[in-house]
Amino acid sequence: MYYSIRRGYINIILIVIVLIALLALIAWLGYNIGRNAQEGDSSLEKAPIIIDAIEVPLTTISLSQNAKLQRSVGLAKIGIIEGKVEVDVVLEEETGLPEGTVLCAWLVDAGNLGGLGEKSVSDLDQQYGTPFANVDFSKKVDDAPFALYLGRLEWDMLRESLHIFYEVNDILTPFDAVMITLESDGNNGNFDPRPGTPIMIGEIK
Repeated sequence: MYYSIRRGYINIILIVIVLIALLALIAWLGYNIGRNAQEGDSSLEKAPIIIDAIEVPLTTISLSQNAKLQRSVGLAKIGIIEGKVEVDVVLEEETGLPEGTVLCAWLVDAGNLGGLGEKSVSDLDQQYGTPFANVDFSKKVDDAPFALYLGRLEWDMLRESLHIFYEVNDILTPFDAVMITLESDGNNGNFDPRPGTPIMIGEIK
């Protein structure tokens, strides 16, 4: 009888140990699941997004045929007030960029001689002097469109597109269009900071 009671105590102790181990395992799993969830939420918060985006379809122009990129498709998302731009370009299957070239994105404002949208040329910001300190040259610059460089498009494996996200602490209201250029110098070294060959464009409505 004493042996049976002792054996019963041992069984109870073993059951308690097993229960404690199970509780510890459940607590450990819960902790790690919670931590992973928090890390996931944190990564989502850090991901760049545009809250109030205007979608701008990008279409190829005739010059794209020179590089055999006429079947490329693209989409830009513009946050005018947020000062954010996101661009995705997808090339035709089994088609790549010419060797040594890169795609770059630009915001464009029409000049006095025309272009997409309305020009934003104005003398209101010249109270203290003529731009470029030269009246004749300034007029010629006003005739041409102005292009704001957004940067180089890079391959994004998750999106399966050439992609760029641009953010600036300023509103983007003066701009009328998004333009994609093919930079044949690869934008390496002492490259030309002005736009290269335009191959895609889309008007910001």
